[in-house]
Amino acid sequence: MKKLLLMLSLLMILVITSFPQNYDNAGMDYSKAIFDNKTPSARITALKAYINKYTDTTNKFVRLAYYQLSLNYFESKKYKSAIQTGEKTLNLGSIGTGEESRLSLVLANSYGIKSYAGFNKEKALKYTNKAISLGQKAGDNKVVSTAKKLKKSLSGPPPRKLTPEQKIKMHYGDDEFRKAISYYNTLGASDKNNSEIARIYAYSLFKARRYDSALKQFTLLYSKESKGVFPKYIGDIYTIKSKKNSKYYDLSASYYLEASLLYKKEKSSSNQKIAAGKARVQLENKYNYKAKYRKYQSDSKKLKASSQKNEKAIRDAKREVRKFKRYLRNTYSDIQAPQFETDKLRKLEAKAARIESGGNSSSGGDAGGEALLKLREKIDKEYKNLLAKAKEKLEL
Repeated sequence: MKKLLLMLSLLMILVITSFPQNYDNAGMDYSKAIFDNKTPSARITALKAYINKYTDTTNKFVRLAYYQLSLNYFESKKYKSAIQTGEKTLNLGSIGTGEESRLSLVLANSYGIKSYAGFNKEKALKYTNKAISLGQKAGDNKVVSTAKKLKKSLSGPPPRKLTPEQKIKMHYGDDEFRKAISYYNTLGASDKNNSEIARIYAYSLFKARRYDSALKQFTLLYSKESKGVFPKYIGDIYTIKSKKNSKYYDLSASYYLEASLLYKKEKSSSNQKIAAGKARVQLENKYNYKAKYRKYQSDSKKLKASSQKNEKAIRDAKREVRKFKRYLRNTYSDIQAPQFETDKLRKLEAKAARIESGGNSSSGGDAGGEALLKLREKIDKEYKNLLAKAKEKLEL
């Protein structure tokens, strides 16, 4: 299996670099989906988005996106999705003999996983033979040799029966959350008390958006075992509830802080920071802090722009007064200026004084900034109080 994954990863690069002259959007975005995402899960997300954007399956890059998606599902051990996507890819049209041989090998391996509930020896052998045939045509000795080894292994004993833990994990791994829940409900008390089965059941409830049931299950798990992941999920559920009822803001923040402390104890620094950050965000949301901060920034920019505009108006008005005074001196150097000219000067001076007076009449201090600072201090104080309570609760 490891050799197959390594071989497929190397061949994925070959598929991309074999089209260096095609610079259309579909080709460029296809390359980005592969090269810009370093993990199978990230590539799956990117390729699904790519397929939603580019729906023309006559385009070879679109067909190759389906091909790559199948490979990444297989690498993520999502065999059901790998099979569904792989068989759809084969029906779309030509992707190249080499690619089709490798895809056939992926399908053969997916059907041939003996611990997988969808194990099908007949189909595994069918795709194995196809991989060998196409691999020989493409001159791909690695595909041929790997397929032959798989064919030989398929002649071994029948697969052993899946344990309840393996079966519920299989449903969860294939994103079949409701099936995982239904399967859990068929189990006896001893299996339901299995910590791993109970954990997967809780995750499935959360993924299926059955939040009240998930809350009860995570609370039960947390009462039995102090692990950071449990209060983290409880915090997530209360965060969802807080969008409809503000009374849940403090609860979600409290559980996130408990999760952060437990993650620290478990030496999971990244999860610790994320949980602590979520706690702070919930307290900020409680007071609509971000919206108030954005409004303050917007008002500050407007005030600055208005101030700058007013300063220009003052300079222009004073400049107009000076210019008119020079005119009076030059025009009436030997005689007194007539009344209508002096009246005009007085009006210009009054205008300049009025503009300057308005520019200097701003209220003292930054009231909006001070209010925001006080709110920030209030949030920080509540955060510290909740953290102290979490430490006391966990005896840390």
